[in-house]
Amino acid sequence: MLLATCEILLFGLLIAGAVCDVWQFRLPNWLTIATALVGMTAVLVSGLAIIDIALHLAAGAVLLGVGILAFRFRMLGGGDAKWLAGLALWIGLNLELVRFLMLTTLLGGLLAIGILILARFRPAYGLQDGKRHLPYGIAIALAGLDFWFQHSYLATNLRAIWGI
Repeated sequence: MLLATCEILLFGLLIAGAVCDVWQFRLPNWLTIATALVGMTAVLVSGLAIIDIALHLAAGAVLLGVGILAFRFRMLGGGDAKWLAGLALWIGLNLELVRFLMLTTLLGGLLAIGILILARFRPAYGLQDGKRHLPYGIAIALAGLDFWFQHSYLATNLRAIWGI
């Protein structure tokens, strides 16, 4: 029951993150902290072996380190870096993390193209301090939803009910 609650919370956090980034161009700390806490709770109650729990922690740590470097060189926002690390705690250090990152990157590129097109019609959208900002949280959220639909206990049961 606790795992299902964590999965429902993750789904809500993914939606909330995308909405926050669209409206405010920032991902608040409460979002990244909640994602990490709920993720670790899910990992701990899922009955994984200690080594697998360690791999989930390692995924979060690795992505946080890479995210800090990306933030330092202005390649990624601070909230984006922290949220990626929080979501990595859910996924673990495995090929699913590679899929998640590749999908995030692909969706981020498509999002950038969409924002450039949108800027033709709404020139002020995303402009702050003379620079256009990209709500990358949308790409992160969509890749997170892909992971959720592929691996959550709830999504698996929904697919079985719907015959998908």
